[in-house]
Amino acid sequence: MRRLRSHVLYLAAGVVFAVVAVELLPEIQRRALVWDVVLGFALGIGTMLGVDRVLDHMRSKDNEETDSTVERPQQLSDRGRNSSDPPRATTAVGLSLLVAIGIDFLLDGLLLGVGFAAGARIGILLALAEAAEQLSVGLAVAGEMVNAGLSRTRVITIVSALGSLVFVSAVLGATVLARFSGGAMEVVLSFGVAALLYLVTEELLREAHEERETTMGTMMFFTGFLAFLVIGMTLK
Repeated sequence: MRRLRSHVLYLAAGVVFAVVAVELLPEIQRRALVWDVVLGFALGIGTMLGVDRVLDHMRSKDNEETDSTVERPQQLSDRGRNSSDPPRATTAVGLSLLVAIGIDFLLDGLLLGVGFAAGARIGILLALAEAAEQLSVGLAVAGEMVNAGLSRTRVITIVSALGSLVFVSAVLGATVLARFSGGAMEVVLSFGVAALLYLVTEELLREAHEERETTMGTMMFFTGFLAFLVIGMTLK
């Protein structure tokens, strides 16, 4: 299962990288507003670094909660094996981690809104890439919640709620950003380029490399890139 998730992440990384190289960068170069590009890129990198730092703190807090739970086995056993109390999500998937994933999904939705603001075709293709990423995250989170003893209904509800965050932020982002033009749109596109490059290098590929690197993983990256390129040419 982990190997499959790694391959999916490689595939998503290839598609997102293609979005930047094939669609967004040519559009930015066509507009040729240098200082707007610099501003947008700086904002994008700064935002991603800031969000990543917050998420790392929340994940660390979640790990501390999990460790403290593991260190108190006797207290947990005192509740009784036949206790009707539902298992706490923090036994394996803590609240802090779920909030962190929610923030990550909100940011993904915002980037999707940037794509649709740049054009419907770019937005659709970017949605395909993000769908692959979110599928892998959703499967991983669902698996951990099942291992924690949560019911199937509760798992489906939580995963669906996380997925809805992408839709809501994408709609809001596209609606607001569609009103931008000229230099403002150049800043938005440059922000998106920086954020997407960060997503590829610091999230997708890093997580994919948690499994032993294989030729298949590398092939999945280039398959994703080629697939996006072909689809983009077909939709023109």
